[in-house]
Amino acid sequence: MSLVKTTLGSGLKRRRFLAGTGIAAGAGALARHLPLAVMDSARAADAPGAPVSHSEIRHTICTHCSVGCSVEAVVSNGVWVRQEAAFDSPINMGAHCAKGASVREHAFGEHRLRYPMKLVNGKYQRISWDQAINEIGDRLLQLRQQAGPDALMVIGSSKHSNEQSYLLRKWASMWGSNNCDHQARICHSTTVAGVAQTFGYGAMTNSFNDLHHSRAVLFIGSNPAEAHPISMLHFLHAKELGAKMIVIDPRFTRTARFAHHYVRVRPGTDIALVWGMLWHIFNNGWEDKKFIEERTFGMDDVRKEVAKWTPDQVSNVTGVPESAVRLAAEMLATNKPSSVVWCMGITQHHVGTANVRALS
Repeated sequence: MSLVKTTLGSGLKRRRFLAGTGIAAGAGALARHLPLAVMDSARAADAPGAPVSHSEIRHTICTHCSVGCSVEAVVSNGVWVRQEAAFDSPINMGAHCAKGASVREHAFGEHRLRYPMKLVNGKYQRISWDQAINEIGDRLLQLRQQAGPDALMVIGSSKHSNEQSYLLRKWASMWGSNNCDHQARICHSTTVAGVAQTFGYGAMTNSFNDLHHSRAVLFIGSNPAEAHPISMLHFLHAKELGAKMIVIDPRFTRTARFAHHYVRVRPGTDIALVWGMLWHIFNNGWEDKKFIEERTFGMDDVRKEVAKWTPDQVSNVTGVPESAVRLAAEMLATNKPSSVVWCMGITQHHVGTANVRALS
C-alpha cells in the first residue's frame, strides 16, 4: 500500500492508473483465447531410420536370495531397460529391498563379470573358457594327488536352487571329499536342533501369511527392518490390522521404532528373560491349559524351573524392570493368536540351542 501511495504521489493520476490496469486485464483475457502454442510438452524426435520401440512387461524372479520376490522387467526391443516391483506378488507386495531394487543393474551393469578373468602380476586378464576350465581342473587334480580328496572343501550358497545344491553335492561325492557344507551351518543349526527337540521337527513352523492373522508378535534377537525388509512388510501389515508388536533387543533397532513395547535386555540373558515372562504367565493363569494338557509333556518340570526365576531374580540378571517383563508377557499371552520371531540374535551364542529350546 505504501508503494501505491508513493507512486501516486509522484505524478501518476488516478484516471491514468485505472485505464492502465483495465488495458492490462483485457490483454490478459484476450491472450487466453489466442491460438498461439507458446508452451507445449517436449517430445524427442525420432532418429532417421530408428526402429519403433515396443515395450513389454516380463514377469521374473529376483536372483539375489531365495525369498522369491517378483520383478516386472520392462523390455524394449529385446533390452531390459527398467524394472518395477510386482504389486500382485504375495511375497514382496509391490516393494523391493535394496538388493532387489538393483537386480537389473547387477544383471547387466558394467561391473558384471561376463567372461573368465585371471590375476596376472597384479592385474586381471581375460582368458578363454577352455583355459579357465583346464587350469582349474589341473590344479584340483594336483591338490588331490598331493594331499588327498579331503583337502578340498566345497561350500554351497543360499542363492542355489534345489537342483544346483543337488548337483554340487553329487560333484563333491564324485570328487571323494567328505567336506561339503553350507553357510546355514552357522545360521540355522542351533534352530534346527532346538526346534526338533521341542516340536519334533527342525523346520520353520509358520509362513509370512500367518503373521497377517497374528494379534501379537514378539521379536527377540531379530531386526527385520534392516536384515529382512521384505518380511518386515508382512509384520507391518499385521500391525496395521491391529497386532501388538514387542521387540526385545539390547539395541534400539530400526525394528524397535515400530514396537508398542520395547525391552532392552542385557546381552546373553535371553533364557532368564524367557523364564521371567513364563513366571508371569503361569502366575496369572494366562497359559493355554487345554493345549498344554492335550499336546505337551514335561510341562511340570518347566514350571518347577520357572518358579525359581522370580521377578527380582530376573531383573537382577537381565537388567529389565519387572513391569517391562510383565507387560511383554501379558501382551503376548492375552492377544491370541500370537507369534514369536527370533533370528541370529538368539542362535549365535554358545547357548544358542538352549535359547531356541526356551523360546519353543
